[in-house]
Amino acid sequence: MMQNLRYIGRDEMYEYATTRADFVDVYGDPSGRKTNSDMWTSFGVGLGFCHPDGALNIRGGYIAVDLYFTDTFQYTKLYAMRDSVERILAHLGEVIWNEPEADKKNRHLWVRHDVDFASDMTEAYRWMTDGLLAMRNVYELLG
Repeated sequence: MMQNLRYIGRDEMYEYATTRADFVDVYGDPSGRKTNSDMWTSFGVGLGFCHPDGALNIRGGYIAVDLYFTDTFQYTKLYAMRDSVERILAHLGEVIWNEPEADKKNRHLWVRHDVDFASDMTEAYRWMTDGLLAMRNVYELLG
């Protein structure tokens, strides 16, 4: 059941995102994406060191958007712009950062949003698409 709900949620999120011209202009039409068993989906921004993700955490009762960095130098550059980043993301909720000097291979900048997965998910999909668009704006701060 959990896995089936995850599949349904991801497909419905793609269907919703397809109706958003602003989303399609930035990330392309997601309607042809394959369903996968992961709780996250990634969207490209054209470079290998960073990509935006959207996540459905059914067990935790939330959805999230994040920027996933494989390049700690680029993450540290963005971390130095915290004030600008947090202004861009303020409408989504609390911005959560990994500390740049943490002993980790990768870094995340993310925002989460509590969701009742048993209810209508339209608002959650709107939040996630808005969040992924905002993460693209954050990414662009890196020039």
